[in-house]
Amino acid sequence: MRSLFVLLALFLPLTASADSALPFGKDLVGDRELPRPWGIGVDFYTMDQDYDIKSLTFALPGVSLGDPSQIKVSNDVVHFDIQADVWLFPFMNVFAVLGKVNIDTMVDFSQADITGLPFDLGTLPVEIKGEVYGGGFTLAYGTENWFTSATTSYTKTSTSGDLKSSVKSLSVQPRIGLLRNNWRVWAGGMYLDTDETHSGIFELPFIGGVPFDIELATKDSWNYTAGIGHVFNDRANLSLEIGFGARKHTLFNLNVRF
Repeated sequence: MRSLFVLLALFLPLTASADSALPFGKDLVGDRELPRPWGIGVDFYTMDQDYDIKSLTFALPGVSLGDPSQIKVSNDVVHFDIQADVWLFPFMNVFAVLGKVNIDTMVDFSQADITGLPFDLGTLPVEIKGEVYGGGFTLAYGTENWFTSATTSYTKTSTSGDLKSSVKSLSVQPRIGLLRNNWRVWAGGMYLDTDETHSGIFELPFIGGVPFDIELATKDSWNYTAGIGHVFNDRANLSLEIGFGARKHTLFNLNVRF
């Protein structure tokens, strides 16, 4: 959590001296009211998805693995972060995120064609925790009654534990929505491309430690999204989004602007 407070310490001085010229080019939209330029948000995110195995190797003499696509891999994510953002232009917001993540990946060998083992491997868990950091941008356009936007973000996870792990994600989220009084509702989708790798030693019954290396990738690139948000005033807003389809997620966000 220490790094989260470092982000706030670096960002808060900027909010006190935010130049009224931001966003740049605001004269292009005339008298239209724009959001305050600087913001700090809190995100709570969960996700449940399936993975494909891109590669799997292990050092176990006399044991061979058939088609790796027979192995089912599921992935559960719980993610908390703090996000700092600024409207550079009336149509473009840029942001940076820093947070914590817990990832539980379950590798199910029950349907796999494995020869040379006197027992079923069953399901092996891979549990990692770490810091997630990254950034991105949102392009937006709207009127008093509707809006459309597309958010692109890239994150990387720095992990801790016995396994050597790497998790990198690229997401793109197009949305279209309606504005009614202080409420907004929207629908859209999320494209997600995640590469997750793990290497280390698994402890197997009766055998002991087995060195392994596995590379995973997102199985379903797209899912649907729907959300609702409430604008309390020009300084605070709250939103909730759910994702459904082949991949499921929830996203809760509280944003304060300066």
